[in-house]
Amino acid sequence: MNFVALFHALDTSQSTNSKRDALIAFIRESDPLESALAVEALTDRTRGKRLKPNALKQTAYLAFGEDRWLFEECYGAVGDLSETLAILFADQERSPEITQPVLADWIHRQEELGRLELGELANELLSLLKAFSKDEAFLFLKLSSGGFRVGVNKGLVHDAVAQAVAMDRAIVEERLMGDFIADGDWLHRLRSPVTQDELDARPLPFLLANPLIKSDLSSLDPSTVLVEYKWDGIRAQLIKTRETIRLWSRGDHDITEQFPDIVDAAARLPPQLILDGEILAGRPDHLQSFSDLQTRLNRKRITHNLLKTHPVFFRAYDVLRRDSEDIREKPLIYRKEVLATLAVTQSPFSLPNTPEQIEAMRESAREASAEGVMIKRRESPYVSGRKVGHWWKWKLDPMTADCVLIYAQAGHGRRASLHSDYTLACWTSDGDLVPVAKAYSGLTDAELKAMDRWIRKHTVQKFGPVRQVEPRQVFEIGFEGIARSTRHKSGLALRFPRILRWRQDVGANDADRLAHFETLMRDSHAV
Repeated sequence: MNFVALFHALDTSQSTNSKRDALIAFIRESDPLESALAVEALTDRTRGKRLKPNALKQTAYLAFGEDRWLFEECYGAVGDLSETLAILFADQERSPEITQPVLADWIHRQEELGRLELGELANELLSLLKAFSKDEAFLFLKLSSGGFRVGVNKGLVHDAVAQAVAMDRAIVEERLMGDFIADGDWLHRLRSPVTQDELDARPLPFLLANPLIKSDLSSLDPSTVLVEYKWDGIRAQLIKTRETIRLWSRGDHDITEQFPDIVDAAARLPPQLILDGEILAGRPDHLQSFSDLQTRLNRKRITHNLLKTHPVFFRAYDVLRRDSEDIREKPLIYRKEVLATLAVTQSPFSLPNTPEQIEAMRESAREASAEGVMIKRRESPYVSGRKVGHWWKWKLDPMTADCVLIYAQAGHGRRASLHSDYTLACWTSDGDLVPVAKAYSGLTDAELKAMDRWIRKHTVQKFGPVRQVEPRQVFEIGFEGIARSTRHKSGLALRFPRILRWRQDVGANDADRLAHFETLMRDSHAV
C-alpha cells in the first residue's frame, strides 16, 4: 500500500472511522519512509513549495501555445490548477501504482524540477505528467505546489499513528510536535524511551477552548471560573531550557527567529520552563493591531528598524512546566499562582461572583484591545485538545457594515462554476466607491446561484476571470477587527471579513460611507 492507495481510501470515504482505519493500515503496512513522508504531508509539515503555481501555468501555456485562452477556460471550469493539469495532460487510461513507494521519488523529481529554468522546467514537467495516471499527476502537483487537502486533520492522523504503534496518543502527540524528521527510522524513534532533555525542548499539546454564547452563561457557576481577556495575537508556547529559548506556534511551527525581542526578554526567566500565552504587537500598555503583528511573520531577516516600528511581546496566561516539573495536572488556579512568581508580562484575570460580572468584562474587551473573554474552570487541568467543561471563549459580536458589490470572480472546487468571490466597497465623501473587503463565504447555495445569474446579466466589463458589475447589490459584512493599512486603497484593513446577509431591502446609496469605518476604528482604539 502506498500514498496513492491511501489517498483513494481517504478521498472516497465520508466516515471518520473508515479514514482512521485506512491510516492505521497504511502506517502498519507501508514502507516506513513512505509513511513518514505521508504523515509530513497530511499534517502540513512540508516546508515551502517545491514548484510555484506560475511554473504549473507555464507548463499549460507551453502545451496550448497561442490557444492559452482555452486552458484558462478549462481552469475556470475545474477550479483547481493541479486537477486541471492532471485532467489535461495525464494518461487517462493508465492505472496508478498503488503498492510500491512513490513519495521519495516524487520529492526528488520535484526538487530537480525546481532547480531548472522556467522554460526547461515546463518541458520536463509536461513529459512527466504524460507518464502519470490522473491520480498520480494530481497528487504529484498538489504535494509540490502546496494546498494539499484530503479531509483529515492533524488530530485524526495523530490518533491513527498512536493506534498503529499501540502508544498513548498524548505521548505520540508530544513526540510528533516540533521538528519532524521524515525518514525510514521515524517509527523506531517514536517507540523509543523518552528522555527528560527531549521533553524539555519540545512544545506540549495545546489546550483549546470551546465557543460560548450568552445563553450558556446560565449553566455556569461564576464562583468556579476565572475570566481573562481573549487577546488578538498568535497563540504560542515559550520554552526555556538550560541551553535554549524557543517559541512554538499552535500550528506546530518554530517561530523563534521571527521574534528575537521576545527571546531577549525571556533571558531573565528561570530555565526548565514552559509558558502558554500570546504574542502581541506593540507594548503591554499600548497594543497594536493584528495586521502589525503579521508584518513580523515569515521574514527572512528581522531588521533593527522593524524591531522599532513593529515591537512585540509575550503575554503569558499559563505555566505548564516549572523547574522541570510538569504541572499540567495541577488546577489552573494553582498554575496562576506559580505564574505570578515569574518576571513575565501576564494576562490579568478576575474571579467573578455573578454572570453580570462576566458580561461586564466582555463588554470592556474592545476598550482593552481584546476580542472577547476566556472563561476557565479554576480547577481545570491543562489537557490536550478541545475538552468540554474546561475553557470557553466568548468573543465580541463582529463589527458590521453595509457594502456594495463591485467585482465578482468564480470560486474554486465545487464553487468553480459560480461567481462566489466578491469584492465589496463603501462610499467616499466624494461619492466614489472604494474597495474595503473581499468576502468568500456567508451566502446559502440558493443565494449564490441567484447572485451568479444576476452577476452574469449585469457585468459591465471583464478583467480576465474578474467581472466588474453594476454597483447595485448590497451585502452586510461582519469582521473581527479594523486597522490602518498603506497597502489598501481605502487605507483600511478588515480582519476576517465575511458576508452576514444579502441586503435586498436597501439600495446601493444606502450602503455605508468610509466615515463609518473610521468611527468603528476610533471606537475600537485601533487608530
